[in-house]
Amino acid sequence: MRRRDLLGGLLTSSLTAPYAAAQAAPPPVNPQTALRDDVVGTGFSRLVIARWGDAVLPNAPPFTPNALTELQASTQFPYDGTLAGLVTPPAAQDGIARFIIVTANPSAPARMLFPGGGDVPAIAGREQGATVMNLQYLGGRWVSVAGGYQNRRLTDGTLCAITGPAAAAIGQTVQGILAPQAGCTTHWNSTLLAEGHATAWLQRLADVGYGYADPAQAARFGWIVEFDTLNPLAIPAKRTALGRVARAGITATTAADGRPVIFFTQDDPAGRLFRFIGSPPADRGNPPALDSGTLAVARISGTGIVWKTLGTDLPTLAGLAGAAAQAGGSAFDSPGGLVLAKDDSALYLACSGNSARTTANALNPRTGDDNGHVIRFLPPGGDVTAKHFSATLVLVAGNPGNVAGTQYAPGSTAWARRPRTLGLDEQGVLWIGTDQQGDTAQTADGLFTLPTPGAMPGPLSAAYLAPKGAAMGGVAFAPATQTIFAMVRHPGATPSASFNFPATRWPTLRPDMPPQSTLIALVRNET
Repeated sequence: MRRRDLLGGLLTSSLTAPYAAAQAAPPPVNPQTALRDDVVGTGFSRLVIARWGDAVLPNAPPFTPNALTELQASTQFPYDGTLAGLVTPPAAQDGIARFIIVTANPSAPARMLFPGGGDVPAIAGREQGATVMNLQYLGGRWVSVAGGYQNRRLTDGTLCAITGPAAAAIGQTVQGILAPQAGCTTHWNSTLLAEGHATAWLQRLADVGYGYADPAQAARFGWIVEFDTLNPLAIPAKRTALGRVARAGITATTAADGRPVIFFTQDDPAGRLFRFIGSPPADRGNPPALDSGTLAVARISGTGIVWKTLGTDLPTLAGLAGAAAQAGGSAFDSPGGLVLAKDDSALYLACSGNSARTTANALNPRTGDDNGHVIRFLPPGGDVTAKHFSATLVLVAGNPGNVAGTQYAPGSTAWARRPRTLGLDEQGVLWIGTDQQGDTAQTADGLFTLPTPGAMPGPLSAAYLAPKGAAMGGVAFAPATQTIFAMVRHPGATPSASFNFPATRWPTLRPDMPPQSTLIALVRNET
């Protein structure tokens, strides 16, 4: 594995601080542009936790990327991933620290998965879904446990229950989880997976089985899936009370009275921001139920938002995007990842940009922009169920040398474009993961840190730069061990790349191995 330190002056050379609205000449070309392999920020070491093809289940065969099988795809770490989060299992008598880590697995492109690009849908369907793995802390580092008790893969073949208001109309069971773009773990130790656009998958899997060729199947996808992270025998449930819409990001919390509160975004260039407030648990000792509650969509009002309540009837739930538009919900520029602060319940939203926007507003500040921005919503008194949230822009992304309207704090030593995933560490530092969908010709995707305590955000810094063609798929934190887990998605997958001709062969850099999506750990170096 190759690791290079990020020199402080490397990124600084492409910036001006503070950033002026106009410059006499553009800054030098950002050296991130030329990267083929990853770059680790000063103060961190990078370790590999799991790669595409590593064993998840004990019956996993050796990884043979030139001849994938359904068994490999069902039992190994998959091709793509975004981090849902960590759950702490009950303590064991041996005193070893442990986590359960969950990734959503959104995609399995034939051009990057199979030699020659010829599709094998039965294998592709098993490469997507979700992955649950045990981690343990041994020898001063986190390692994955192949065949751990909670380890499992959820795929197109996983049986799911359908619960809530729509179950009677669309059926109470379905085979498969399709295209989950994101996920989150909850305070009650469940995992929520946000299914995305399923139409292409249903067409791709039409001849595989499970009734995917039946047009009626479409109504059983596009929901939020909940499963018990700690129980490998638990049947996942699609919670129809949260509505059906392709989603890009999700986060969950509980209100002061115990009601579950879930925020999620619509996966669309002009997508919307939603909130679900569930019913309180009948017994405070039990996990909250997600089969009834109130849905709302955010509407921009001045420099904040107001939540517009939506109906609970079946047409509203099944056609949530249309119902939200009809209710006056505001479009955001490719809204994606979400994260909630613990101290004041501030909600952060990553927007990747929308080049088709023609009218700007306070929370979508630029027209024709594909660089993106990050918004901070603040509920009054930390009440996540409040009707109104105030809002501010904490970052307006893009190269400050040639993109108008960028907004970075003085002292920033990096710039970024197309923020997609977010995380908040114990010190209140916002970790921003970028995703240019493999088109990293302008600048590398990576992880960027932004201190958030106080009224104004701090300077932006680069903690990690991904290999060419790769994107970042979220972060999770193990503060006691100074570890940040991060997902490096589809390295080498530039728009013109293929399995045979990738843009890099990271992380092995071996000519006989394809590039592999990799779950990494960034460990803070002792000073």
